[in-house]
Amino acid sequence: MPQRSLSYPNLLSRRLGAAILVAAASSSAFAEAVPVPEAAKFLQILASSAGSEGRVACKELDMVMQLKKQDISVDAKANLAWSFTADQTRFYAGQGKLVVCNNRKLFAEGGAIAFERIGGRLTVFVHQANLGRSGVTLPESFLRTAVKM
Repeated sequence: MPQRSLSYPNLLSRRLGAAILVAAASSSAFAEAVPVPEAAKFLQILASSAGSEGRVACKELDMVMQLKKQDISVDAKANLAWSFTADQTRFYAGQGKLVVCNNRKLFAEGGAIAFERIGGRLTVFVHQANLGRSGVTLPESFLRTAVKM
């Protein structure tokens, strides 16, 4: 069996490769869902920007209850929708709504915005193509703070 050289450049490239792998894995491995009450506050802000102030389409019971606590109507005709599952995301995206998710993995199903906590810090992700398909224009100030995908 041939032996590998343990020269400094070879060892350094192995460590660098391992560090890159750990960094890449950590960005998604340590992503946490944003709690429903916090997400509901952001939905209220986004709803007014999306042209459906005070109204959000939603099928998830926990979020429906939280929205009602904040005097936000759950309205199937709203331009903004909260999605918790791939099926909900596909359904709302098919209706041309701005779909906000709790996980950026739902971008593949048509989600446009996702809220996640990474390392304890709130991060907003925006899928620009899906945002464009929704026809909703968000303020530039919001888009500047978001991670674009």
